[in-house]
Amino acid sequence: MILTDHTASHGYTEESVLRPHPFHSSKKRHCCHGGGDGFTIISTCFFILTIAITVALIIQIYYGSPEVMPHGAVATDVEECSRVGASILAAGGSAVDVAVASVMCLMVVHPHTVGPGGSGVMLVHDHKMNTTTVIDFQSAVPSGYNHQNPPPGPTEARSVGVPGLLRGLEHAHRKFGKLPWEKLISPSIDIARRGFNVSAQLEDALKKLNNTKSSGDTLFQHFFFPKGHMLKKGDFIQRENFAELLDIVSARGANTFYSLDFDHDNINAMQAEGAEIQARDFRAYEVHELPSVQMTLRNHTIHTSPVFSGGAQLLAALHLLKHANITTTTPQHHLYDSFIQAIRRSYAYLIHLGSGVDAGLVNRTEIETEDLDAEFGGETDAPLPRQLLEQAGSPVSVMDTFDQYVATVVGLGTHFGSRYMTRHGILFNNHLSNLMATAGAGYVPSRPVTSYTPVVITDMNRICGARVVLASPEVGAAVQVVGQLIFRDRPLIDAIKQRRVTVSADNNLVLVDDLRNHEVAPLSGDVRNYLEAQNNTLRILYPPYAGVNGITKDKDALTSWSDSRGGGVAHRLEPPVKPKPEETQTPPPTPPPEVVTPGEPVMMP
Repeated sequence: MILTDHTASHGYTEESVLRPHPFHSSKKRHCCHGGGDGFTIISTCFFILTIAITVALIIQIYYGSPEVMPHGAVATDVEECSRVGASILAAGGSAVDVAVASVMCLMVVHPHTVGPGGSGVMLVHDHKMNTTTVIDFQSAVPSGYNHQNPPPGPTEARSVGVPGLLRGLEHAHRKFGKLPWEKLISPSIDIARRGFNVSAQLEDALKKLNNTKSSGDTLFQHFFFPKGHMLKKGDFIQRENFAELLDIVSARGANTFYSLDFDHDNINAMQAEGAEIQARDFRAYEVHELPSVQMTLRNHTIHTSPVFSGGAQLLAALHLLKHANITTTTPQHHLYDSFIQAIRRSYAYLIHLGSGVDAGLVNRTEIETEDLDAEFGGETDAPLPRQLLEQAGSPVSVMDTFDQYVATVVGLGTHFGSRYMTRHGILFNNHLSNLMATAGAGYVPSRPVTSYTPVVITDMNRICGARVVLASPEVGAAVQVVGQLIFRDRPLIDAIKQRRVTVSADNNLVLVDDLRNHEVAPLSGDVRNYLEAQNNTLRILYPPYAGVNGITKDKDALTSWSDSRGGGVAHRLEPPVKPKPEETQTPPPTPPPEVVTPGEPVMMP
């Protein structure tokens, strides 16, 4: 059963130490100086001291301490952005602070997937309090959108939804942040001004446009095709105009974007080409706080996001996989066939929710698995719904010093979104291309469906047992990684590195990553032959790919990993090792606390 994340059960963690607490009233009390015989005074004071020490120890165990050396981890698609996140950890920031700063950096260096014109979803799990909050800042449907028309194409002006990214990040920071807002944005302003090198992922995304040259007539072409030629990996670029925008947001907050203090003329230009978004839609945009949905499976609790993001499909797929009898010895051909079938069937369930076939389901946070079995679990000849556009986005995973875990996915829809770019370098999303047609009586969806999937996994029996934070813009990728973790007991790194497939709902098409230059093992010939025998059509999927970035912690052992498919590098921040007493006279140089994990994780001694 998928259950709402209701509140909290109190528990102890391995990092809990003493925090200041007002044990006594501020009034003076003279219990140790009152009248009576000496024995009574001594025994009374001893009793009070015993209680005080006991209470102090309980608070020490439960609350933790601000004196703890900052440590934790962050995994993103770009090493420089993981480094920015690690610097925020080192400054005492919360996991939400780290996620906000990392996303700000991604907006600068990966404009093809992330930007103020995009949106996202963030899952925040407080492991000490056992509470989970989902912050939904996905694109909203404009108030004047005409639902009678068919969904727009990905580069049509009508595809632009009301962006939620900046307002969502600000909302998360106000609720869970520790450091000042401007401190989180400052590193990204510096990167935009000093410049950076184009990543392989950005070049791969440009290649998919099938246009290596451009006349430079539009702002989009001028930026991505300088002097008429496509940007390539390693090219050096600066974004002074975008730094100017971030300066304004840093000083005045996200509202300066939503009040259209700048780039108003670009909104008018989009409207002239058919966009239905209005200035009032920006002002009216609201972030939604939602309960998570969760599932208990093999002594693990999987926390994720509800519709309209991919979490509901993830849990539906895991429920279907539970009946596939997957074990550590399951043959590869059976494993991948099970993954493909579960993703296809759960996709139908996602569309069922997102299209409002039963409008009440959209707001349901408790989903009976019997419904899944009856409607979507069995074999059927019924055609599956239309395929959503392939989603692109950037996943960010964070664990902080105080056992706050954050998984977030942000994006523009497809790569480059609608391709409408402003003079400040803002690309607007094309999320309305995935807006479901109204199926329920009188039901009008407020937000389009995305496959953004944030996940936190905890151990049911041991509060300090294995905990996993991972995120992916593609729910099928998340299904396969979580399936490897739960059903095959794979470590996180192995689960991410396993060869994955991308499942299409149309024509039984299965796409296999072309990873000849990566460390991922190829899909073997016998697996390919078996899948084709099951009426699947196999094709090569060319980069860029949807990555799964994750972090795992078991007791105090921390491992972080950025998926090689996304090209990122995870960073860990760990306290330096104290020298032994005999080494104190001639201590060696103190190693930097930051640990880079571009390949196998570097473990601290």
